[in-house]
Amino acid sequence: MGFPTLKKLTETFKGNDLVRFLGVQTVFEGYNFNTQDKLRKNQLKYVLNIPMAHAAGNPTTREAPEIMRNYRSGGTPWVVIIDPAGNVAYNGFHIEVAQAISLINQLAGRRQ
Repeated sequence: MGFPTLKKLTETFKGNDLVRFLGVQTVFEGYNFNTQDKLRKNQLKYVLNIPMAHAAGNPTTREAPEIMRNYRSGGTPWVVIIDPAGNVAYNGFHIEVAQAISLINQLAGRRQ
């Protein structure tokens, strides 16, 4: 989910207390380019008022960040959607905005 997609989704669910977003930049290559400072610049550019984290792997061993190993993700943009019970409802390389909105509405509706 790139920054423009994330922006659309955060705008769609703004004010919905049942939906939360968190961005995690997982660095498994391009260590000199994919920095925490670059992440912050993109967060400001897209006016993303959500928590953002930077998880860098090990450039020496080429080991991926722990969060990538835990969620078995690979590549960017990777999307993980977690339901209100803490279960992973979606875990994939990409998701279309309409598909994400539909799934999130369905998951949030379970809690209402």
